[in-house]
Amino acid sequence: MKKLLLVLTIIAGTTFSASAQSPVMKGNILIDAGIGWPTGNVLWSDDGNGTWDNYSRTGGPFAFGGRLEYMVADGFGIGLDGNYVTTGYSYDQTYQTIDADGNFADTTENRSLTTKRMRVMLRMNKHIVQNDLVDAYVGAGVGYKYVNRKVEGIDDEQDGALIPVAFRLAFGARFFFTENLGAHVELGAWGGAPLQMGLSLKF
Repeated sequence: MKKLLLVLTIIAGTTFSASAQSPVMKGNILIDAGIGWPTGNVLWSDDGNGTWDNYSRTGGPFAFGGRLEYMVADGFGIGLDGNYVTTGYSYDQTYQTIDADGNFADTTENRSLTTKRMRVMLRMNKHIVQNDLVDAYVGAGVGYKYVNRKVEGIDDEQDGALIPVAFRLAFGARFFFTENLGAHVELGAWGGAPLQMGLSLKF
């Protein structure tokens, strides 16, 4: 019986040691990839009061992005933060016109707005909780913002960002399932979607 208990203790200890994880620390490389929500599409709705046909939103409900971080110290990391999103809407509007003979006729035109945004920022994170399961941080980023905005229909036009600068403040956490794989969630202001989530890798 004593030998059996000894063998079980050794097996349990070996299993625990093999599954034990190390916290995020100096020298680690962290990669996050995921989606962001909501996008600017929450602003668009079919309010044409029955005069709009084939109304649809452009780009879907999510943004896409990722982060790369290098831990220069046990509690501080620097890296890159990028995201991309397409938003907008499209609809057909029908109205009456008068032809050369003075007759009324229905005219249908397509109207649309498509906005594409891409941000690439230098990112710094201060890690406030670091253990074998959780890595929580506060972060700030600043960088470049590219905007392509295209309007079709009456007064067709295309323009870009008024100020091509992106900025973000954020609070987030990574939750590791294994030594190298986990999930992340981040709440932030500016520079991307308010809520971001996805997978995390640690090397």
